[in-house]
Amino acid sequence: MAVWRDKHACDKRKMFTNNQQKDFYRLKNDIFAEHNEFYRTIASMKKLFFVAIILSTLVGCGTNSEASHKSDASVTISYAKGFSIDTFDGYTVARVRNPWDMTKTLHTYILVPADSPMPSKLPEGDIVRTPLERVAVSSGVHSTLLEALGCEERINAVCDPQYMSHDFVKKGLSDGTIKPIGHSYQVDVEALINSDAQVIVMSPFDGVSYGALEKCGLPIIECASYLESEPLGQTEWLKFHAAFYDKLDVADSLFKCIEARYDSVRNVASRATERPKILSEKRFGQVWYVPGGASYAAALFRDAATDYPWSDDSSTGSLSLSFEQVVEKASDADIWLIRYNAPTDTLTYDDMLGEYQLYELFMPFKNRKIYTCNTAVVPYYETAITNPDKVLSDMVKIAHPEMLEQQPFYYYTPMYER
Repeated sequence: MAVWRDKHACDKRKMFTNNQQKDFYRLKNDIFAEHNEFYRTIASMKKLFFVAIILSTLVGCGTNSEASHKSDASVTISYAKGFSIDTFDGYTVARVRNPWDMTKTLHTYILVPADSPMPSKLPEGDIVRTPLERVAVSSGVHSTLLEALGCEERINAVCDPQYMSHDFVKKGLSDGTIKPIGHSYQVDVEALINSDAQVIVMSPFDGVSYGALEKCGLPIIECASYLESEPLGQTEWLKFHAAFYDKLDVADSLFKCIEARYDSVRNVASRATERPKILSEKRFGQVWYVPGGASYAAALFRDAATDYPWSDDSSTGSLSLSFEQVVEKASDADIWLIRYNAPTDTLTYDDMLGEYQLYELFMPFKNRKIYTCNTAVVPYYETAITNPDKVLSDMVKIAHPEMLEQQPFYYYTPMYER
């Protein structure tokens, strides 16, 4: 099985070294300095062009206002909150909402068929000619979504190649058809330009700039799927990607199949007569990070018919708790799920005791009801987005073993003794 490093998008910033952080912000300051010089130059020219600018603005206001563009149809989005797709005569508008302020738009893309003339009147946004033929991606999640759509051959550049587990990516890197372009948090812009990619797909982070990448002239396709709180909401970003490849029909059919499989497993769990209490993850240093009550993981716990101690919390991210806080609410848990990253090792009960003796205070430890997912050998973070039904199946099999006895484990397995 492919070996890869644990790299959930939300944790990438934790991977920065101090020097990388300094370099990042130094680059950011340099860019701002360049921008300031540019705007000082523009300010000195304002008087010369003031009249022309005002006239141009007055003429363009009616042309580009969204009120003058009436959508012919909207793509049905049932679970995802972060994007919308509207079709018009001659073009499509794909809009990404700001995940940190859903009343605002993070990015707007105007998709125009490459074999059609450019419409004379378009709303504001980044114009992208479709279908895309050459794409750079910054995450294995993006590779998974494009592979599901049958568009994996369009990928010709990747960030963090050492973390990619897909066989087609490894082959492309080996034969040179896919180019490495640095890290997702510090893209090698020169390598990206030389790759001849038409766009680059990135995961946005709150308050983090793309730096020099924003100046290279290449459209940045922002994919915020990891911030969706519903498992099927993350999967539904298939439709967003599909719009760039003229694959909306394919995405719709594929999503319906995944939705049906997920609902089938959820319906099985709904017949459970008991809801075992579930505990998640373990200490990291002095902090125990558990999923917030409105998070993706909490939604899976809910659909698996389990009792999650922090289900009444409204956080969509993680909660930072002390060991004492976790013991107080979850020492009597029935089952315990742990994801960890160990390329050459397997986490065991002996390892847990060696790491922290007080883990034995938890009932799942005493009763040997801990289940683990080694993300170094199982590509959980890359592939769960198109397999939410398999993740849920594992959880139902763990929480209610009598219900899915014939189903195999896909991601989680019982923890070994030693």
